[in-house]
Amino acid sequence: MNIKPFPVAVVGLGPGSQPEDPDLAYMPLPREIDSFDQPTLPTSEEVEHLHAAKQVIAELITQLQGYKGDAEVYPVQDISQLDAANRQLINQLLGEGEVSCRVKLLDGRELDMQESVFAGIWRVLESSADGQLLADRIEACPIPAAVWQAARAFGKAELDIPSLPDQLMNAGPVLTEIAATMQNPGDAAHIINFSLLPMSPADMDCLDAILGPGNSGVFSRGYGKCRIMATSLRNVWRVQYFNGMNSILLDTLEITRIPEVALASEDDLADSLDRLQEAWQWLQGEY
Repeated sequence: MNIKPFPVAVVGLGPGSQPEDPDLAYMPLPREIDSFDQPTLPTSEEVEHLHAAKQVIAELITQLQGYKGDAEVYPVQDISQLDAANRQLINQLLGEGEVSCRVKLLDGRELDMQESVFAGIWRVLESSADGQLLADRIEACPIPAAVWQAARAFGKAELDIPSLPDQLMNAGPVLTEIAATMQNPGDAAHIINFSLLPMSPADMDCLDAILGPGNSGVFSRGYGKCRIMATSLRNVWRVQYFNGMNSILLDTLEITRIPEVALASEDDLADSLDRLQEAWQWLQGEY
């Protein structure tokens, strides 16, 4: 899959960081462990003439102040038409956070998303099937809705369990559990912990083949690496945690709209609003 250069480097999506895999069957993890770094801000004199970028930030702050945490209707600012200087200020202000996402839509469009240093504030690039940039947006939300909406649109509503080889240990019961939960989902996520189950390599190979790859992925680094991959089944996600050597520490399956670990919390968004207001005051020369 060809990825256009991102204005702020996308974690784990840089050139050469992944195989050519349009179905997102596997994506490598970032290797660094990062902590929060407040972006280095220019002086108010340096950005005095960059009115368009400052207007974007002012409107985003206003929208965030009235945001009620809705999963599908949240603050969005389109910055596709900003010139290079104004866009550079946006890049400098938002910086690069710990979480990135990738989505391939059914019509071939692709979304590359990078969380900023302000948790819950995302930079979203939308590209056509032939790699042309269609939109450049800032979205403020727990996670861009396209991540789980695209996964739902792509995923099959039911799991048909085929005939299984006799030598399997627990793949059959696990598949039955998945199928039953998909038919009768609860309010809370249903989690199957493969790390605690006696699953043979043949069991896992069988599950991987039947679950199949989806079209959405979330990748987190920081004080722990996590990869959240949609499967070919609706609301069924593979969630894996890794150590510094990229060895799996915890391997789970979650049946839910979107795993909670992928979401920025209300407290995260409130804290990001406070810090974004501080950055705005700096740009206005009020500090």
